[in-house]
Amino acid sequence: MKKHSIPKGLVIAFLALSCIVCIIIAILSFSKREKICQRLRTSNYNCVFLSMFPIDTFQEEDFSYFRAEDVLKLTEVISNYQTLKSFVKAVSSSGNEVGTIYLGVDPLKVSAQQVLELQASLPGTSFEVIPTYRRLSQWLSDKRADAHFQAYRDFVEALQEKENVRVYSFFSQEWLIADDANYLSGLLLNESVAERIYIYSDALHNCNFNRENTPTIFYEFEQLLQGAREHGYSFPDLSDWDIVFFGDSVMGNYVGHDSIPGLIRDLCNARTYNCGWNGATASGAEVSGGINVLNCYLSGDLTSLPTDSRTYLGLRERLEAEKQPSGRKQLFVIHYGLNDYFQGKPIDNAADPYDAETYCGAIRSMIETLKKQRPEARILLIAPNAVTCFDAGSRILGENGAPLAAYVDALLQVADAYHLAIQNDYRDVLPPENAERFLDGEVHPNEYGRYKIAKALAELITVQFP
Repeated sequence: MKKHSIPKGLVIAFLALSCIVCIIIAILSFSKREKICQRLRTSNYNCVFLSMFPIDTFQEEDFSYFRAEDVLKLTEVISNYQTLKSFVKAVSSSGNEVGTIYLGVDPLKVSAQQVLELQASLPGTSFEVIPTYRRLSQWLSDKRADAHFQAYRDFVEALQEKENVRVYSFFSQEWLIADDANYLSGLLLNESVAERIYIYSDALHNCNFNRENTPTIFYEFEQLLQGAREHGYSFPDLSDWDIVFFGDSVMGNYVGHDSIPGLIRDLCNARTYNCGWNGATASGAEVSGGINVLNCYLSGDLTSLPTDSRTYLGLRERLEAEKQPSGRKQLFVIHYGLNDYFQGKPIDNAADPYDAETYCGAIRSMIETLKKQRPEARILLIAPNAVTCFDAGSRILGENGAPLAAYVDALLQVADAYHLAIQNDYRDVLPPENAERFLDGEVHPNEYGRYKIAKALAELITVQFP
């Protein structure tokens, strides 16, 4: 068969055209880069956000509101170290007193040594380094995942606790990378999550790496990747469940996908009703008390509840749903204890096990009431998470109080007596030894903590009520 060769002149023309295209692209790229450098040199600011991944949803107003920073945020995604270096050089020649540079860095493209070179060009400026938060699905499809995992670890270990350099652990946090709802597209976060990432990028916060927590965080990250490779990663299907949450601010302070009930709804397809109340105790006769809220629900009379409260809205939604019998499985989740501890409420009354002024008496009363009026429903208890205030919950508050652990142990005994499922957040989910990593402040679980609670709860439901 006769071979057909491509004319030599055509090959030369094609190569010439390719070279011209490359030159044009290079010129345009150089021109764009110079325009950005010019902007960096001539604008007024004391803070810069440069990134190798999209940061469009980070809001400049947050920098001003939370930190009183006048930020210059570049939405252009930086592709390589040389471009990043040119931008930092422009910042250094701008004449601005730049206190902070937020740096979104891809550890697969930029080394720790290069970050230190950038920092050395701006002595006295704090570098807040946020490594690329790749989705879990990207890690699982990455044929070189082990090598890239090591690249991230080498990057972090070389920068941890360097002067004026802080590196954040978001890329390893399951709540962020495993939940695709956090991303709008690619690596672009939704606005709500971007705001939380910015707020957590704080030198005093628990999301930055240090010598003590780095081994633990990378061990957990490695276990997450390994487990997802071997067994897949998904939440159980609870689409045939209606789940009503009674509790305190751990439930009620958050709405939508940010809440524990919202995560169970969105990731497990359950119907959930968030009836949590900020500051609520199980014990006592207050309108926010667990027994009063339960009685409002069972009677259908919500007139004593503030109409704008999370509790009122959750109960109203549940009562409306009950008007249409569905035959779905029902579960009541009861989560109290933190405020009973903070207020020094007595744990129990030996003479009256149903004394509503005690923590266990109120819980028993709620259980008995539900068993009588909703005999077909399941009940699940959640013991409160550990806290870092009041000597990590060891201090006794009030003459009738006890350490937080005593409230947890008492609730375990109640669950055992009634043969109820219980999730022990205090010891199994957010325990004292690492609570600060999962708290937003000293008491309330942060995004990672709430995700851990929701995931553990979903798994417990499937085990206890197959």
